[in-house]
Amino acid sequence: MIPRRYITEWKANAPWPTDAQVEQDLVIERALVALFSDPFLKEHVAFRGGTALHKIYLKPQARYSEDIDLVQIKDGPIKPILQAIGKQLDFLGTKRNIKQNVNMNTATYRFESEIPPVVNMRLKIEINTREHFTVMGYTELEHSMENGWFSGNCAMNSFSIEELLATKLRALYQRRKGRDLFDLYHATSLLDVDTDKLIFIYKHYMDFSRGQSPTQKQFLLNMDEKVEDSDFGGDIYALLRPGIEYDQRNAYEIIKDQLISKV
Repeated sequence: MIPRRYITEWKANAPWPTDAQVEQDLVIERALVALFSDPFLKEHVAFRGGTALHKIYLKPQARYSEDIDLVQIKDGPIKPILQAIGKQLDFLGTKRNIKQNVNMNTATYRFESEIPPVVNMRLKIEINTREHFTVMGYTELEHSMENGWFSGNCAMNSFSIEELLATKLRALYQRRKGRDLFDLYHATSLLDVDTDKLIFIYKHYMDFSRGQSPTQKQFLLNMDEKVEDSDFGGDIYALLRPGIEYDQRNAYEIIKDQLISKV
């Protein structure tokens, strides 16, 4: 799909260990420009999740990411949004798998990597169709890419760093992925984050999704069990950019002190 020379060129922007990862990063960059260059999509979706965090606030990316997470801004039918996404991502072909449920719609595109060894790859776009709100307001952020295969720019709808990290803190409690702990640790280590504002936003999201925020004791018990799980830690180490050092236990102690203690 992408001439080899352009994948090689992109390694300067995406220093991942495999050519397939570099190719996928290039696909994600073009997809983001395509999605948010469309006026209809810009009006109806916002960029959220780990890929948003690393593509917007934590450049150069400290960890690899392979999905695009969006949230539907306005309540309404999802079909026009899926149709617009298909039109904007026609460079990936017309074949895609759509999964729909009451809270989430997912469009998955599959393709093979260009440089041997050939790897089956995917681009998954998840659209949260339930949380039609923002606590601190949407943030418009300029984004651009330059490559021989494709160059372009757009203004993306996203969220403040505190709101992105608040949803990360919620994810840290609700699922078993070590990448959530890493993202919180890495972001709070590098950026000027208002942790009081982050916790305020987190409680709003947690109350919306669960009806009640967990107590500090419940959160700590949840995390103490997770950090002993090898799968929790194994989730992140394979994703880190070469040269990034990370101590999960130290990260947990810092996040416990800076964030969980305020829950």
